[in-house]
Order: sequence, then structure tokens, then C-alpha cells
Amino acid sequence: MSVPIKTLPIIEQWDCASCGNCCRGSIIPLSDDDLARLNAQRWEECSDFEGVQTVARPGWFAKRPQLGQRADGSCVFLMEDNRCRIHAEYGADAKPLVCQMYPLQLVPQEKRAILTLRRSCPSAAADQGSELQKHLSFVKQKAQQGELLDKAIRAPAITRRYRGSWTEALIVAKAIERLLTDERYPLVRRLAHGVRFCALLEQCNLKRLDESQLPELMEILEEGSREEVGDLFRDRQPPRGAIATLFRQSAAEYLRLHSSYRVTDSWRERWRLTRTAVAIARGRGTAPEIHAGLPEVTFDALEQPLGHLSPDVQQPFVRMYEANASSLQYAIAVRPGWSMVESFRAFALAYPVALWILRWCSHDRSPTRDDAIEIVTIMDRGQGHEPLIGSQHRRRVSMIASSGELERMIVWYAR
Repeated sequence: MSVPIKTLPIIEQWDCASCGNCCRGSIIPLSDDDLARLNAQRWEECSDFEGVQTVARPGWFAKRPQLGQRADGSCVFLMEDNRCRIHAEYGADAKPLVCQMYPLQLVPQEKRAILTLRRSCPSAAADQGSELQKHLSFVKQKAQQGELLDKAIRAPAITRRYRGSWTEALIVAKAIERLLTDERYPLVRRLAHGVRFCALLEQCNLKRLDESQLPELMEILEEGSREEVGDLFRDRQPPRGAIATLFRQSAAEYLRLHSSYRVTDSWRERWRLTRTAVAIARGRGTAPEIHAGLPEVTFDALEQPLGHLSPDVQQPFVRMYEANASSLQYAIAVRPGWSMVESFRAFALAYPVALWILRWCSHDRSPTRDDAIEIVTIMDRGQGHEPLIGSQHRRRVSMIASSGELERMIVWYAR
């Protein structure tokens, strides 16, 4: 990669804690180099792997071969002590590149790449370990060896109607970053400002503006977005009707990413998931059992005030949004083909979903920091989860945003 690689001004921290979470339920695509390394290791000659498919060949939907998985979704190389068998026997460099890099995330831009973290890793979500700067030399080494992609990336569209240049995209991104890192306000208010900013931006005819006029417009829209959300906090209203159904459908997709959820590929499981989806869409009575990690709760309880969250509980959420806004991870690295406005709205929708799930996880007790860290890992997994980055969810987010209910949801579930 020929562009310079930088870390954020925000200090991010991570070291591997060998929890094994990344080795469960993750799809690991394999490059030609990955396949060559695996073939050289000759796992088929090892008695432990007799009859085990270490590489899953591409099918209808997979573009590349993938690392093999067991029936429960865990990697075939995951050992009982949560260590990687490849790493243990051949070293870190022998693993597939995706595994070597995770949770390090490169976000390419026009003239640089930003190194940040995927917070689907619990240690990254908790900001535990060494400062990210310590891992920078490893990533630069991989880039110099040509193992990271070296190609120009097109600027993301700003709205569905206007793409613009990299300069324009970065000016807009900087405005969103200022709104989401504004420490004068709590996170709920920052997100409401961001959603309102996107609504105002969509009303502008950007094609008629010169690049030099865009910074002034951003200042006007930023100020306007801060002034226009006060009524939302004075008159908090729950989502209703079809919009409430769309919200719960989104939440159901995120719930399947809980670390306690185990995938089983059977007709019985598919039928159970179908019944669960119908029950969540209806949103009445007792919520269905998603998996054993969640307590029994009613849908009415999931609409009740959550109460005051301590700074310790709020911090993982704040850190995730600040880092994503500063790195542009939400707009560039996770939703190909989506505009910046659409990507921000989807990312903003994840917050009321997270607080809805937090109510479920902590039913009949006070939410803890561990709850928040678990839910942040769910939110981050959602940024690469096909049902939450595909066309169906794109339409869902668009319908919620066009109804004007997105910022109301954010404010309602932050009670």
C-alpha cells in the first residue's frame, strides 16, 4: 500500500486476550496466498483432522474459499483453550491474513489509510491493552510486503443523488465527526444532531455548489442541526405501527450476533427462527427465546425507561461512535455502495437498537459495563453482517429515516 498509514488522534487500545470470540461464527475468506500456506501445512495428514473439511469451497453465494467451520460455527482450528492450532504449531504468520490482522482495520482514503479497530473484539470494545500505535509497525510491514490491497478507492457518494469528489466527501465527513465528538453533549444528543444534519444535507442541491462553498454550508447545517432537536427531548414518543415493526426487525438481526447465539443448520432451527421473526415483528406479549443468554422479558418491558447509565457503562458506546466518525469506518469500510448519509443513518439506528437489547440483557437488574461491551461487539459485527448491509436493510433504514422517526427512536430508547 503506497499511501501513508496513520492512527487516530483518539487513543485506541487493544491486545489479544485469547477469548476465542473471533473464531466463532466468523466467515474467513481465503486468498491464494492463504490457500498456499494451508496446503503447505498438510493438515489432511494429521489424524486430528481426518474427515475434517479445513477449507470450504465457494458455493452459490461465496466468492472465495473459506476457512472450514464446525457444526456450531466455530473454526476447525480453534482449540479448547481458545488458541488457534495454526498459530500454535506454525506461528502467527502462518494464519490467513484476515486472522493475522483482526481486529486491526485499515480504512483507505484518497491520500492515506487510517488504522483503527473492529470493536467486535471484546478487548477492543473495552479499550484494553496496548495503544494502537504499538501495532502500526506490523500493519506497515504487511503493506510493504504487498499483502494488503494496493488500489485506488473511489470516494463514497455523499447522498444517493450526489457523489462528489474526495475533497467534498472529506469535508462532509469532518462535519459529522465534529457533531459526534462534541463533548458538550451526551451521545444521544450528538446522534440526534447527526441525523438532523443528514436530513438538512439531503435538502441541499450540492451540484450547484463549488467545493470552496462547501465548508461554509457545513457550518450552517451543523448549527441548524443543533438548534432543531430540542423538541424531541421535551416530547419523547415511541415508534409506532410499521416503523416500530421495522425497528424490531432490525433489532432481531443484531440479536443473532450475540456471542451466546450458536448457529445450527437444520430445518427445525430455520422454522424456529421464522417463528421468532414473526413474534418480534408483532411485538406483543412475551418476547421469544432467541438464545439461552437472554432472560425472559415482555415487549412492554423493552419500552420502559432504562434509567441513568453510569459513565462507565456509557463509555464503550461513546468510544465506538467517536472512533468510527473520526476514521470514516462507518462510511467506507462496511457498507459498499451506500452513500455517506445512508451509512450514517444505519450506524445511528444501531444505537437505539443497542439500548433496546441492553434492556433485554439486563432485565430486572442494573446494566453493567460488561453488558455494554457485549452489545458494542454486537453492533460492530452488524457492520459486516450481510442482512444488515444488504438491500433489504438499506430500504428499512430509508423508510425509517424518511418517516422522520429515526431521531425520535434515538431519543426514546435513551430514556
